[in-house]
Amino acid sequence: MKLWKVEIPKSSLLLIPETERIFFVQTASLLNDLAVLQKCLFFSADTETTNDIVRESQNSQALFFARIQSGKLSEGWQLLQNQFFGSKISKEYEKKLTDLGRWSLQKLKSYFAGDNLLSLIRNEFAFHYSRESSERIAEVIRAAPDSEVFHIFLSEGHGNCFYSISQTLVNFAILRSIDSTDHQKAMDQLLREVMTVTGWFLDFLGGCLLIMVKEYLGGQFLEVEIPEPPELDKVRLPYFVRGEPK
Repeated sequence: MKLWKVEIPKSSLLLIPETERIFFVQTASLLNDLAVLQKCLFFSADTETTNDIVRESQNSQALFFARIQSGKLSEGWQLLQNQFFGSKISKEYEKKLTDLGRWSLQKLKSYFAGDNLLSLIRNEFAFHYSRESSERIAEVIRAAPDSEVFHIFLSEGHGNCFYSISQTLVNFAILRSIDSTDHQKAMDQLLREVMTVTGWFLDFLGGCLLIMVKEYLGGQFLEVEIPEPPELDKVRLPYFVRGEPK
């Protein structure tokens, strides 16, 4: 696979005004995070297994990545508020963006202008064991049928223990906060918004980085090669594995 390397000596990095320099580093960090989370979310989807326990663990793992990605996207908007709009560099960069970059920025502005699902998940479920999430979990327990049976699955090693009860209750609490009557519809909405907003960030921030590379780093791209990676749809990230991490 071909990649294009941009070499950044410290002397060149220091030529970038500090406000833009820090925005460059933080933006690249966010793009790395989103790339990892998006792939892990995709890799966790297992539609082939016929085992109910494995399927449940995979779905739980996928929802974990979805809520962490939701939190990262909400944090990404705060990054823009503080370091893009707040520092006034937005006035220069918005003029230099491609049409796709400007369109993506407008979509982000519209999405985060009011209450939104990703910020709700960030505040209550992604990074915090909050009072609000605890109250939502308590509601799910009270609403469960009296005949409901929850599960935990234990293994000789900690890494293969699966506490289904907690994931069931937390995930239902998330889905009920989206749509209390149709959990599948809520799941579809969550995944759709995560993937859509991720796309806007990638197109907008990728455009910003390209502007910085061309303006401050000379725009020199060195072609390099890495071993051919596996095909995307051939990679899976299982919950259960043989052995324990050392």
